[in-house]
Amino acid sequence: MNEIKLVVLERDETGSGGAKRTRNEGFVPAVLYGKDNDGQPVKIEVASLRKLISRMGSSAIFNAEYNGETKLMLLKEIQSEPISGNLIHADLLEIDANQTITTTVPLVAVGVEGLAGGVIMQQILNEISISCLPKYVPKMIEFNVAGMEPGQVVHVSDLDIDGNIEVVTAPGEVVATIAETRAVAEDEETEETAEEAAETAEEE
Repeated sequence: MNEIKLVVLERDETGSGGAKRTRNEGFVPAVLYGKDNDGQPVKIEVASLRKLISRMGSSAIFNAEYNGETKLMLLKEIQSEPISGNLIHADLLEIDANQTITTTVPLVAVGVEGLAGGVIMQQILNEISISCLPKYVPKMIEFNVAGMEPGQVVHVSDLDIDGNIEVVTAPGEVVATIAETRAVAEDEETEETAEEAAETAEEE
């Protein structure tokens, strides 16, 4: 659990116009869901939300001050502008520390610098769905590709997952593949063609 405590305020202004005014005031418009909230419009200070995401990731679980009480919340979804990266909307979910939740966690490759020259990694899956108690939700799940060779594949079943976490995503889903760069593949094809031509010439 993180040490950041956000203040979540109720938001009176809704619609596109209200959301724009909320952003101009330095807040991110959001919607709070939970046992007592079925889509309550709220807002969070943009600087605080950025700090939370920086430390805890896009699926952060945090304590929030809401209506004079401390609530445990999950950052369920965050939307940002593709070019500027400005945060434009968030969905929050009030949760119980003693109840299992299902959420998504980012997948991050490590060891890419350990791949041989002319070998690249192509990441297919950027996140997986997991189910566990809130205290076990990780910021991210890493997988190591150092030393892997072309043709090798990383599946969800290959991920090193804490035993307290149940993976919801199918184990056969492909996370990443290892391949040769196009230039290397073309060089090999050229060499093979040259060898075949030489063999043909010798036979003639």
